[in-house]
Amino acid sequence: MLWFQSSDELITLLMALLCMLDMLANKNHQRYKGLFAVVGVMTFYLLYSMFALHYNTPKAILYDFFIQIKPFIAFYAAYSMGVRFDASQKQFLKRLCVFLSGLMLLIILSGFGMKFFFHVAHYGIISTVLFLIYYYCSYQNLTKRDKIVMMLLLAVGFFSTRSKFYGFFVVAMYIFFWYKPGILVRVKLKQWITIALVFCVVLYVAWGKINYYFISSGLFTGSEDQKDSFARAILYVRSPEILMDHFVFGSGLASYATYSSGDVGYSRVYENYNIENVWGLQEGDCPFVSDTFFPELVQFGIVGIILFFYFWVWVYRKIKPRDADVESLQLYKIGLLIIAFATIESVAGSAFLQGSGIIVMILLGFVVRDVSILKERHAKAETRIERV
Repeated sequence: MLWFQSSDELITLLMALLCMLDMLANKNHQRYKGLFAVVGVMTFYLLYSMFALHYNTPKAILYDFFIQIKPFIAFYAAYSMGVRFDASQKQFLKRLCVFLSGLMLLIILSGFGMKFFFHVAHYGIISTVLFLIYYYCSYQNLTKRDKIVMMLLLAVGFFSTRSKFYGFFVVAMYIFFWYKPGILVRVKLKQWITIALVFCVVLYVAWGKINYYFISSGLFTGSEDQKDSFARAILYVRSPEILMDHFVFGSGLASYATYSSGDVGYSRVYENYNIENVWGLQEGDCPFVSDTFFPELVQFGIVGIILFFYFWVWVYRKIKPRDADVESLQLYKIGLLIIAFATIESVAGSAFLQGSGIIVMILLGFVVRDVSILKERHAKAETRIERV
């Protein structure tokens, strides 16, 4: 098997090489502290999985190491390298988003969508990514025309017929048009009703999949005689037990709920916890083994879970605006939308570790960096005012 079979893996490798060249040429190692921390943590888990557990083959463990580290390399490379787009480059990216969205729509309407995109869910994911890129390239001067174009870009995702996309669309509309920082602190009854309605709409559009995968499939009954609807649910069911048995550092890389744990090498964890015969999770035939993201966090134990959520708390604190200027507010909304996309997709999918996840993490790195620059600029302006 080739180590780098897809563009996201090649892009991540190139970004890592660019970071190394930047450090060697410009001697700015301090800028890459976050990247060093991620590589250090993941190297520990690599050695821990290799020499302390032996649940899978070295090849599978190495493969999973690279898959798990990809989105974080993408984020910290984009955040640390200081790449900036000028107005003409942003305009080109906006036009490219419109072109790609129109091309995808044409392919879908022509009846060749499945041949080009392999699964209808990708319509929603691609539309979301194009929407976010366009938003980022427009946030400094967001016109009414831009807003209309963005809604049209996102609306193409309705062809996916996926509840995940419907839920994200509702959240996106609320964040994009109504949400502001601190709204929950000074919220009034009318706004609470709006928030409750948004939640109910999200729950309604997603209920079909929630029921299919997590209720009617037997999540709360413990039965193991279901078909494809149960494969994802059983990964959630067994997660707490596996976590308690490997509480501190988890079951290790390539051990549970990942592509590497089934298709690269078959993990012994599935046999140990009596799920090796569940349809879709069987050795040699496990198409649903990486069909969700959150259960795989048990591979990293409570330490890894805490670090994972600390990262997202750190990101949120970075993007939260200190000042009420328009640019900071728009960047904050883009960051929230990326977090919402990653969260919704991770409940019943693994897009976070795939090409779409790499792109939105690069975009999130740009957002965090731009917010940091704006905060520094405002801090310097305040200092000058105080001196005067």
